[in-house]
Amino acid sequence: MKNPIHFLILILLLFAAVDAEAQTAKFDIVTYTAPDGFAVEKDAGSIRFGKESGGNFCVISLTRAADSVGGSAQNFAILWKAMATDGLNATTPQRGKAGTKDGWRAEAGVGSFEKDGLKGAVLQTTFTGNEKVVTVFVITSSDACDTDIERFVDSVKLPPIAASKVAIPTAPASTAEAAKLIGRWQRSGSSSPAYADPASWGTAGYTKSRYEFKPDGTNIYTERSFRYSYQNIIVVRENGRYVFAGNTLTVSPAKSTITSYKKASGVDALGAVVSVQNRKLEKVSYRVTFQYFSGIQEWSLVLQADDPTQRDGPFSNNKTFENAWYFDQKYTDQDLTAVRN
Repeated sequence: MKNPIHFLILILLLFAAVDAEAQTAKFDIVTYTAPDGFAVEKDAGSIRFGKESGGNFCVISLTRAADSVGGSAQNFAILWKAMATDGLNATTPQRGKAGTKDGWRAEAGVGSFEKDGLKGAVLQTTFTGNEKVVTVFVITSSDACDTDIERFVDSVKLPPIAASKVAIPTAPASTAEAAKLIGRWQRSGSSSPAYADPASWGTAGYTKSRYEFKPDGTNIYTERSFRYSYQNIIVVRENGRYVFAGNTLTVSPAKSTITSYKKASGVDALGAVVSVQNRKLEKVSYRVTFQYFSGIQEWSLVLQADDPTQRDGPFSNNKTFENAWYFDQKYTDQDLTAVRN
């Protein structure tokens, strides 16, 4: 994309010459409805619509599809830095909740900018799918064209998500990276599942979460939550299959239960079963990194996803990797499900 400031100046000069009509058109792989009364300019990289009234301006840009570099959140962050932060000195965006459009993953955010005597708001929406990312990038000095922006984004139509042409194996690939995954990986006190108490996490008890990946492509997930102030101990048991291809790990559970136990003798030991309930099965694909932390001299299994999951809970506060959970191989011999007889 051109420097946004230079582009804005160009658009303001073109207002009297060219007007876009509200009609359906296509740019690259995207179909859209042009905003009524906006000037239009197009080049190989984007098509842009501009409008000025009473000293206020609004510029809506639709970019050509680019290759995706990761998940939708990562694509959004990279494009925001390139176009908003570096191009306009924009503030850190306020992010909305991710959604979907035509099967594509949609991310949106808004911030403010001030550069070269111009100031206003920056709005960015990205659509990730088919290993591509499409961006709608808006700069405006007022809320006068909010309706035009919303209608334009709503009008965007994206091509159907292509079915995968790669056969899914029934077991992890026989590679060095896949071999690293085999075994038990655990984390403690890093995040809270929805059914535990976030306020008491790490201060009045613990939660231990463990994945066990077996060579035959099956996996077991176990979680144990203990609170001193609770009468019961909660244990999650889940089993299913996994596929590890490239740097993507897909976990597909077959059965998942949440069991509540009384504390045996009032201590951290499983006593009588209070209740058992099935948990909704959640298939999740993670981006995988094996990271060596030299400070603690340990390898970690880093799992990343676009959004928090029911199984893993909120993301870790460790921002070495964005949207991540960290697992190590310490204390994995302890049986999290052992019941005192």
